[in-house]
Amino acid sequence: MKKWWSLSLSLALMGSAVLPVSAFAAETAPAQQQPAETAPAATEELTPAMIAALDYADALENIIQYEDKAADAFNSVGMVSASNRKAVYSKLNNIIVPNYSKFYYHLKQIKPSGKEVTKLHNYYLQGAALQLEGMQLIKKSLYGAKINWTTYNQGQTKLKSGKAKIDLFINGFEKYMDKLQ
Repeated sequence: MKKWWSLSLSLALMGSAVLPVSAFAAETAPAQQQPAETAPAATEELTPAMIAALDYADALENIIQYEDKAADAFNSVGMVSASNRKAVYSKLNNIIVPNYSKFYYHLKQIKPSGKEVTKLHNYYLQGAALQLEGMQLIKKSLYGAKINWTTYNQGQTKLKSGKAKIDLFINGFEKYMDKLQ
């Protein structure tokens, strides 16, 4: 019996790592609710770089639901064995891969503005592509009557490589947002 490695999908991580960007965006929006005397001091001019980063974060927020569905289903699997092979394959085929494919498709449609955000976005694209390939390999490994452990391990390797790229994105985006504030 082999362990089904927990996949730290990017949005599972982003829920804690990058969403402060959205909180930052929310801080600028309710300026009308503040008393008139403190409103000018509390609001700052947004630079073009800040606007680009916030627009990018908003675009990501619009596609989070697809990755969340895939991550929740993937992380609920636990371990893969001959006895649960069919159930895991079914989840991969019906929930995980289709939702992550939608997420990746929409992620590719995002065209960030700004050199730094574009560079970070490319890490995210590379990581998401590797993770999708890994999920597809794992699904393929579970298709037959017996688990193909070679293909399964190749899928796990792709997932790890994808996670490393996504970690580069997350850490880079956090540092970039800190620099902008």
